[in-house]
This record gives sequence, C-alpha cells and structure tokens, in this order.
Amino acid sequence: MITVRSATPDDTAEILRIIRQLAVFEKSPGTVVISEDVLRADGFGDSRRIEVLLAESDGRVCGTIVLYHAYSSWAGAPTLTVHDLYVEEDARGAGAGRALLSAAAKLAAERGCCRMDVNVLAWNTAARKFYETLGFTHIDEWLPYRLDKAGLEKLAAKAPQE
Repeated sequence: MITVRSATPDDTAEILRIIRQLAVFEKSPGTVVISEDVLRADGFGDSRRIEVLLAESDGRVCGTIVLYHAYSSWAGAPTLTVHDLYVEEDARGAGAGRALLSAAAKLAAERGCCRMDVNVLAWNTAARKFYETLGFTHIDEWLPYRLDKAGLEKLAAKAPQE
C-alpha cells in the first residue's frame, strides 16, 4: 500500500538521501552539493522555494517528488513544475510514481494552475513512456537551454548599471 504525504522538516535527511539516489540513477553521482540546512530552508523556511511530497510503503519513504511554482504569462495563471521525481528501484511498479504525480496534480488543480510541467532526460525511455501513459505530452518544438553558474555570473557582469 502506497501513501503520499507532504514532507516535514524532520524528513530532510530522507529527502536528501533520495536526491542522491536520483543523481546516481541519472549518471551524475557526486554532483549533489545541497546540504540538509539549505534543503530545510528552501523547503520549509519562510521563503519556500520548493515543496516535497513523499511516497511511503509500510511506513518507509520509497520516493519523492520535488515541486516548484512558475507562472504562465499567456494564461495568466500559475504552473506547477515537477523538478525531481524518483522512486527507489525496489518500489517501482507498485504505484508510487503514479501516486506522487496524482497528488501533485491535485495540488496544482486546487491552486488554480493551468498546467503541470516535467522534464525528462532523453535517454530515460521508461520515464518518458510512464509520463505519456498519464497524459503528459512531449513538446517537440521546445528545447531546454541552461546557463550554469559560471555563465550566469559572466552574463550578470554585463548588466547595465543602474
């Protein structure tokens, strides 16, 4: 039996444990630099930046979904973005991923969001198929671009002075 609940500050170590597992799964071990203190502040502090839901099986955390809000200027409504979704390997196929996404969709609907977005690595065909079975569609005409920290600082240095 899978249950889903909102994470609490006491869950910070478990959240970080699963984030590290996700990094290994995504072939990026050792790249997680977030600390429990930062995760606690950003997930549960006065200026929350993320929201985390946990999937549990038999009282044990087996998956997480990390969410954040964005905004659609065209729709004039908030959007909910799934930043991370990860279910431990031994819990896959039991409905934890579906339960986490359903709970996130419920939050999005209750908050008046016009959509829910998720990014998937191109090589992760299992995840892509999973999202498609839930009604997510791949947007061929949009390509993700990223400016890393060094690039961000370089571009920021070119900003006009006030």
